[in-house]
This record gives sequence, structure tokens and C-alpha cells, in this order.
Amino acid sequence: GSRNVCCVGDDDQSIYGWRGAEVDNILRFESDFPGAKVIRLERNYRSTGHILAAASHVIAFNEGRLGKTLFSEGELGEKVSVTGSWDSGEEARAIGDEIETLQRAGHPLSQIAILVRASFQMREFEERFVTLGTPYRVIGGPRFYERAEIRDALAYLRCVLSPADDLAFERIVNVPKRGIGDATVKQIHDVARAAGVPLQEATRALTESEELKPKVRATLRGLLESFSRWRAQSRELPHTELAEIVLDESGYTEMWQKDRSAEAAGRLENLKELVRSMDGFENLQGFLEHISLVMDAEKGAGEDAVQIMTLHSAKGLEFDTVYLPGWEEGLFPHQRALDEQGKAGLEEERRLAYVGLTRARASARVYFASNRRIHGMW
Repeated sequence: GSRNVCCVGDDDQSIYGWRGAEVDNILRFESDFPGAKVIRLERNYRSTGHILAAASHVIAFNEGRLGKTLFSEGELGEKVSVTGSWDSGEEARAIGDEIETLQRAGHPLSQIAILVRASFQMREFEERFVTLGTPYRVIGGPRFYERAEIRDALAYLRCVLSPADDLAFERIVNVPKRGIGDATVKQIHDVARAAGVPLQEATRALTESEELKPKVRATLRGLLESFSRWRAQSRELPHTELAEIVLDESGYTEMWQKDRSAEAAGRLENLKELVRSMDGFENLQGFLEHISLVMDAEKGAGEDAVQIMTLHSAKGLEFDTVYLPGWEEGLFPHQRALDEQGKAGLEEERRLAYVGLTRARASARVYFASNRRIHGMW
């Protein structure tokens, strides 16, 4: 046959192992296709010399690579900066203040990106920008409080606080799955409309009648009893503790623990971050009001805004200034990658670091926190 297979790829940017991508495909190419000619594209048209040097030095520690030496025709530029902060709150404040200074100096916000390793890190930056009134946009996924698991958790908390919140009740009545189908929900709606009462009250009335099948009736009765119990506990327990109890006893946390999808672990991290974020509020009411304010801060689509995204979402993009927060072992490199894949996991994390650094044209700024609370632990 004709020997005309041509493949293009960057062995240093293979970051989708968890989706089934294998860096070995490119590393093995010469042995799979003997006599193949390898052309290294080493001239970089994006980043300054110092950024390329830092990225090249990081990736040089990887053994699973073909190797190349990037060079740039441009100037050396500013060195990659590394800044330590006390905790994630200070990190978000420092980056927020720096961005404000850049904005005042005429730096377009759309040319500033914050690239995080895990989506739960976004919350602190989003809240900071809402406080500062700095426009921001989350790329490649929903904003923190718009994520499905966060909306579910908040719906549970709203049902505890406000028994008349029908939208919240309808959202979680069958999450996790309890065998409450559409027909039952319609029945509840009909009773609520006829009696002019909220859904929770209509459900209570139905559980006391013979209209529902015994199994469904028992399930709904159990759910209403849980809400009553949590409501009583809300008067005595700290709201962070209550949130953990609600998520555990409802079966919601367990639902994600048993989920085998690639996103499940990240969703559990986000739930823990949600509970952690309640710390700064006196009570549940204050916290839920705060979230309404954050969610109302939606910005116009065409507006100049800071871009926030995960490192994975940033592949192929470029910005003048890139912030890289959370560079501490356990978060980045991520503990899950180290535990599950060992050395191969570490090498993939290193490739992710390389992708992050090389998104920057002029300025790359790395941050780490000495005391980061992950999963409610220091």
C-alpha cells in the first residue's frame, strides 16, 4: 500500500487519559510505522522566552515523551512568578486585586484567564469578582452555583428552610431516585392547586389518604418526616453540620459515591466546597440570600470579562495574562491521579502544568496556598 500516513500531535499535551486518550499512541508511532519521518515543530509563536523555558523545564522531568526544544523569536519577557498565600481566600483576594490593577492600567479583561485544576476552586474566585464588581465568565462549564449537584443540594436546604418552596421540592422529590414518577408528581400538583397549598403540604395530605400506592405513600411519608426532622435540627445545629446531615441522610452524597462516571469525584468535591463556603455565614437564611445575589450577578454575553476555566478546558486557547492557582501537591498534582495511576498519573499532571503555562503569551503567574481546606480538612 501507499506509505502516506501523516499524524500531528503533541506528546507533551496529552491530558485526556481519563477519557481514554493514550500518549503511547504517539510515542509508539515510529515502531508501529517503521521508517516514519519525525518532524519537530519547535518554534513557538505565542509565549515569551521565559514562559517557554519554565514550561520546558517542568515537562523535561517526564520520561514518556519524544522530547523537543521550544524556542521563540520574541523577547524573553517577564519571568514566571510564583506567589504563596496563607489560604485559598487570600489567594483569591490577591489575584482579584492584581486583576483590578491590570484593568485600571488598560489590560483587557478578556485577555486574563484563571486556570484551575478542579472546578471547586472556581467558587472563591467567582465570589471575589462579584464582590469587586469585576465581570467574569466561566468557560467550558456552568458557574459554581449553577452546577447540577449544587442546585440539588441547595434545593434540599431550601425545602428545610422554606416548606412552601415548590420549585425546590419538585427538583429533589425523586433525586436520588425513590420511585416517585411523573404521574405521582402530577397528582401532588393537582391536590396543591385544588387546595391552594404548597407541594409539601399537598404531599402530606396525599400520604394521609388512600390515593397513592402503599410503597409510594411510605416513601413520601419518609421524605416529609426527614424534612420535619432536619427543620427541628436547624434550630439547634450549626448550618454547616445540618447541610452535611441533609446530604448524607437524603442519600444524595451516596448517590454520587456510587456513581461510576468520570465526573462523580469532581461533583463530590464541589459538594464539600459548598458546605465549606457556608462557614462565613451566620445562618442558612443568610447563606441562601447570598447565593441569590451571586446568581443575579450574571453579566452580558458581549462584555469584557475575566475568563475562568479548568486547565483541561483551556487546551488550545491563549491569553496575555494567565493565573495558575492551587499549585500544591494533592490539588495539583491531584491526589486522585497520583493514587490511581502512580507515575503515569504524575506525568499526565505534568503535561497539564505544561498546557497551563503555555496558554500565556506575556505573563504566567503561579499561586499556591499553605493552608488549603480540601474536603473540609486542612
